[in-house]
Amino acid sequence: MLISTFVMTVVMLVIWDTNIILVTFFFLGFIGIEGTYMTSLLNKIPSGGWVPFAISAFFLVITLSWTYGRSKKSRYEAEKKMDLQEFNQLVTGNTVSRVPGICFFCTDLINGIPPIIRHYVNHVGTLREVMVLVTIRTLPVRSVLPEERFLVGRLGPKGQYRCLVQYGYMDQLSMEGEEYIVSVVNALKEIAEDGEEVRMLEAALDNGFIFVLGRIVLKATESQGWFSQLVINNLYRFLQKNFRSNVDMLRIPPGKMLQVGMLYEI
Repeated sequence: MLISTFVMTVVMLVIWDTNIILVTFFFLGFIGIEGTYMTSLLNKIPSGGWVPFAISAFFLVITLSWTYGRSKKSRYEAEKKMDLQEFNQLVTGNTVSRVPGICFFCTDLINGIPPIIRHYVNHVGTLREVMVLVTIRTLPVRSVLPEERFLVGRLGPKGQYRCLVQYGYMDQLSMEGEEYIVSVVNALKEIAEDGEEVRMLEAALDNGFIFVLGRIVLKATESQGWFSQLVINNLYRFLQKNFRSNVDMLRIPPGKMLQVGMLYEI
C-alpha cells in the first residue's frame, strides 16, 4: 500500500500533471493512514502479523524474477541483434526464396533487427514478398489518435519495412480484422518511392498475411552463477509457461499466427 501511494503520487505529478497542492493532500492523507496500519502490523509480528509481510515477499519474488528475466532477454537481443548490412545480405541471398503475401514479425526491439529473424530465415529458408517488423509501444497518454497510431519506415530492399504501433494506456490492443492490416499497408503506401512499390504492397495484401512471433526460452549457463541459474532456469521459466502471454493481449487471429521457438543461452 505504501509503494502504491508513492507510485500514484509520481503518476499524478508526471503523467496527469495534477496540481501540486492536491497531490500533497493526497500523499499526506494516505501516508498517514497506511503508516498507522504499517506500524500496527510491526507491533503484531510475534502474534501473526508476519503473514502480510510473507504475502508481500511472495509477490515481490515473482515481480523481481520476471523483471530480471526480461532484462536479461532484452540485453541478449541488444547484443545479438542484426545490423542493416547483415539483414540485407540475409534477405537478398540466393538461399532465401520469396513467396507471395505479407509477413508481420512481432518484436520488442525498436532499434535493430532481432536475432530471431536470422534464426527463422536460416531454418525455414523462405520469406514473404513483404516483411514488416512490428513493435508495440504503450505511451504515457490516455489514448493515441488514429493518424498517430503507425510510424513506418523502410529497412533497405523493397518489401522490408519497420512499423511502430503506438497505444495509450486506455487503448485496447488488438491486431484482429482486415481493417488493421489495411491500415498498416496504407501507412506503408504513404512512404512508397514509386507506383511499382504501391502495386507490390496491394498484390501482397491480396495474397494474404501471417504474424510470426518468437517463443523465447532463456537458459542461464554455469558462468552466470547459481543465483542467475535459479532465477532464469526455474522461476522465470515457470512464469513464462504459466502466465498470460502478449499474444493473447494482441488478439491475433489464431489461423494467422505462427510461433517460432528459440533458445537464448545467456
